[in-house]
Amino acid sequence: MSRMRTRWLEWIAVPALLAGCGQAPAEQPGYAADSAWSTFWGAFFDELSGEPGAEALKPLARFEEEAGIRFDYPAVLRGSYDAQQREWRLWRGDFELQVQVRDSYDPAFARTLLELLQGTLHSERAAPAEAVETAQTVQWCGREVTALRMGMTFFGDSHEYLAFDLPLADGSSRLLLFDYLKQGGKRPRTAEAVLTAVSTSLTCTAPQQNRPEGAAGQEKYAKEYSNVKE
Repeated sequence: MSRMRTRWLEWIAVPALLAGCGQAPAEQPGYAADSAWSTFWGAFFDELSGEPGAEALKPLARFEEEAGIRFDYPAVLRGSYDAQQREWRLWRGDFELQVQVRDSYDPAFARTLLELLQGTLHSERAAPAEAVETAQTVQWCGREVTALRMGMTFFGDSHEYLAFDLPLADGSSRLLLFDYLKQGGKRPRTAEAVLTAVSTSLTCTAPQQNRPEGAAGQEKYAKEYSNVKE
């Protein structure tokens, strides 16, 4: 069950690093984040059932929340939202995609985040971590966006991280952080399916004007977004 232990540490480390890299909290942190129990049981179920098959990954859902972007992703993924960090998580088993709203675009932020993550999770007993390097380039919202890649071995598992930082017209940015365990030196089916769906469908949208107001409205939004798909 080393992969579950790995995921638990990441779920603690990554949000902490994102919060510590100059990200201001949301103005109204009233949305309820997913609970530790739902995360645990989701991970436990995935550990027992294994990775979704090719057919299970074909049906798509659409991400079109308040992040100013929309894209398609395999509907089998679970979803949750943390208003305080302004962050969405789409995950299943050993794959996770985090989408975070950032107030301003910093060309160095994605590299800094990966290097901090590398330093936080790496230990002297682990295999040497790979240097952060450029990876694939996508065309999103009329811009070329090049991902940064970082690989490392953690608790015996080979991890790969891809970070896309998309600058928007208003000066803010949207960080998309892909995290998955490689299998036999390759990306798993889930990671390939999500990367393909997101990279070919992502578009920018105008900010939504119907943001729910008050604690009750925000809680309702979080409950409607968060889900558990078995």
